[in-house]
Amino acid sequence: MFRSDRDALADKLDDVEAENERLRQQNEAMRHALLAQRIGRSAASNAYRGGVAGLGTGERVALARHQLEAFPVWATALLHVVTFGIASFIRFNAMHARLPQAERDDPSVGKAIALHFAPYFNYYWIFWNGLRLCDRVNLQCRLRGMPDGVPRGLVIAACVASVIPYIQLLAGPIVWLFVAIAMQRTVNRIVELDARTTSERVDPVRVDAGVFGARFPAVQALPQPDDIAVQAEAEAAAAFAEQRQRR
Repeated sequence: MFRSDRDALADKLDDVEAENERLRQQNEAMRHALLAQRIGRSAASNAYRGGVAGLGTGERVALARHQLEAFPVWATALLHVVTFGIASFIRFNAMHARLPQAERDDPSVGKAIALHFAPYFNYYWIFWNGLRLCDRVNLQCRLRGMPDGVPRGLVIAACVASVIPYIQLLAGPIVWLFVAIAMQRTVNRIVELDARTTSERVDPVRVDAGVFGARFPAVQALPQPDDIAVQAEAEAAAAFAEQRQRR
């Protein structure tokens, strides 16, 4: 009898996990649909120039999803110095793939890196790509009610230093070092805030103002897998205890 109850509990947990995976896939599908709709809008609704005030509730939640990872700031600076900026060039251009696409012209990793080597065009691309990555990271800050962490003026100064002969060999790597430090520090703050918010178990029905900068209408969040498993085990244990008492 005990084995049959255990098997029933295992089957129930499998069903719960399958249901949770189905809900997760539905959530991802809705998120991609919202982003596709947002990208199809006119340039007047640019998320980077217009700010988060012009974004809808679903768009804010969808754009807040990212795959950024924390990394020690001191290690970022060390790698930048040891590799003469090559490590920072690759790491931060690769960050394009870890951020949600808010606009149609957000570049891919391959495009972001390859166009730096296009003759003549690279002078324009250094500015455009550097500022776009800055805007994409700062957008994550704004969605969480945080001030911009990467100064655009610093990025512009680094780009200018990169296109002036002779100066690009001396001042360029130094200015980009400060950009790399500001970029990594901002990414770490975003990741830390998201981790702290998850650990504090915010209300799953309403999104707190401290997370995305404003209180939105009720949004039903996906159930947490750990919570579902614990609840299922508790229900099965209670049912098993009740059956033993009846005997």
